[in-house]
Amino acid sequence: MSIIDVMRNKHLGIVVLVAVVSLLLFWAPFKLKIPNLLGVAFEGAGMERIISNFDGLNFLIVAKTNYDPVLIEQNYQDVLSGRRPLYFSAHYPGLPILIEVFDTVMSGPNAVLFAILTSNILLALGLFWFFDWYTKDSKMAMWLSILALFLPGRMLATRGVGSNEMLFIFFVLGSLLFHERGKKWMAALMGSLAVLTRSPGILLFGAYLVQFTIYNLQFTKTIKDFFAQLRRFLPYLLIPLSLVGLWIYYGITFGSFWAYFQVGGNINLYYPFAVFASNMPWVGDIWTEDIIYLTMFMVGGTYLYIKRKGWGAISLFAIIYAVFTLSVAHRDIARYSLPLAPIMIAGWSEIIATKIGKWIGCVLVIPVFLYSWQFVLANYQVVMDWTKYL
Repeated sequence: MSIIDVMRNKHLGIVVLVAVVSLLLFWAPFKLKIPNLLGVAFEGAGMERIISNFDGLNFLIVAKTNYDPVLIEQNYQDVLSGRRPLYFSAHYPGLPILIEVFDTVMSGPNAVLFAILTSNILLALGLFWFFDWYTKDSKMAMWLSILALFLPGRMLATRGVGSNEMLFIFFVLGSLLFHERGKKWMAALMGSLAVLTRSPGILLFGAYLVQFTIYNLQFTKTIKDFFAQLRRFLPYLLIPLSLVGLWIYYGITFGSFWAYFQVGGNINLYYPFAVFASNMPWVGDIWTEDIIYLTMFMVGGTYLYIKRKGWGAISLFAIIYAVFTLSVAHRDIARYSLPLAPIMIAGWSEIIATKIGKWIGCVLVIPVFLYSWQFVLANYQVVMDWTKYL
């Protein structure tokens, strides 16, 4: 089914409705400044808590300054906290561009909220498009898409604030699905947008390159055949070239092509399960048991997906992304794994789609909301003066 056919499907409307309504319900205690709800102590925290949650405020600053180090130093010293302006090179421009579009007609904080809402709608579209392609059953795709709006548990907390994962997932799924349909330039364009939203988007290029290499090793007989195949692969070079273009822009604004790599904490790649090693930065506690269950969900779902769909680009991307994610020494692996969630859920779909699976999914929505509220209440930046963000 093409993206146009997907947008005409009535089941997509239900998925979008669930995405929007659940987002508004998530925001409601903050908008109403409720002191306490179901044991969660909001203590009157308002919508500013949504906007100041990591990394929404940083994306708003990028939207306001376009990475201009002078403007950053003049207006946002409270966020810099002694760091150099190139700190913001870690925040790629995908989401800031969307925020900047809304910022032309409304205040900065409201622009962040509308960007979050738009990202949720695009996420719903991407999820339904993917699951409809996978199942060839729009009703099943609707159920799996709704489930993917809440699971893994980190999903709601992420899509409820100014995070760029929602746009990233949409672009990743779009790229992979266009690739499956043989639309190379559209796949490359969506891949470029993915890599300009989050750096792991470059793994899409890795998956396409591996698939291309395997294909040529099997079927190319002459040098002429090889170069004929190489011409077909050229569109995908747009993905790394887009990243290089961004780094050139960083070189112009920050004075360093390598600005992204000069920000501490950006590259936490070590080796599989390094998160359990002693004295790793960005981990810092013993409460990592949940990563074991996440690993089971990730590895098992990827295996089941490959078992059903074989070794295509999506399978290769899932393997590459899973290996990189499991090699990250960071406590927030749950967030980093979110782009894999649709593929994992697809792999487990035969179990999830049972009657008991649907009931369990419905029950899990309650603790997901409670956990997500607690997470957002704790994970924010303090803002003393909001006028510079308006």
